[in-house]
Amino acid sequence: PLDVYGSGPDFKDIVSRAENNGLSLNFLGAKDHQDSSFRDYKVFINPSLSDVVATTTAEALAMGKFVIVAEHPSNHFFAQFPNCMVYNTEEEFSECVRKALREEPHPLSDEDRYRLTWEAATERLINVAEPGRKRNLTGQALDQLSWTTHHLLTNIEQFRKFAGAGHGTKHAPEDIKELNGEMYSGSGFFDRSRARAQKSC
Repeated sequence: PLDVYGSGPDFKDIVSRAENNGLSLNFLGAKDHQDSSFRDYKVFINPSLSDVVATTTAEALAMGKFVIVAEHPSNHFFAQFPNCMVYNTEEEFSECVRKALREEPHPLSDEDRYRLTWEAATERLINVAEPGRKRNLTGQALDQLSWTTHHLLTNIEQFRKFAGAGHGTKHAPEDIKELNGEMYSGSGFFDRSRARAQKSC
C-alpha cells in the first residue's frame, strides 16, 4: 500500500473515494515536515495541481528521494532534477512508480542541492523582479508603454465603467469595512456578472 500524508477540507471525500474504489492506500493524516519517519521513504508522490511549487516536493528532492509529479507549470522547476519523474497519464504514473521502486535515486550534486535552498530561490526571485534585470530596449519600451497606458486608462471614470470596475470606484472609501459592493456594481465589458447573465440567456 501507499502511505498518504496530509489533511484538509477534502480529506474525508478522498478517503471515501479510495475505499469505494478498493485502492490500497494507508492514510496517516498530517505530520510535520521534519518528522523522522519521512527519512525511511525512497519515493515521494505529489499529484497536486494546485499546490504551486510545493515546498514538500523541494524537501523530498533535497533529501535525495525520487519525486513523482504531474506535468504542470508549477512542477517545471522540479522536472529539471534527475530524480524527478513527470507523468501525463495514469499509465505513465504507474510506470513512474514501478521505476522508482525498482531503481535507486541519483546522488544529489552540489549544484542541484544549492538550487533547492532558500538562498537560491531568493536569488531567482530577485533576478526576475528587479527593475534593472537584463532587458533589451524593445522590452523596456513595451514595459513603459504598458504601464503608462494602464495608468492613464484606469484614471478615466468612463473607461473604468466600461471595464467593469463599477461606478465611483476610482477612490477607495476611507474605511474599507464600510464598502458596500452593491453601490459599486457595474455592467462593464469585462464584468463577471454581465458575463454570467449573457451565459444564462
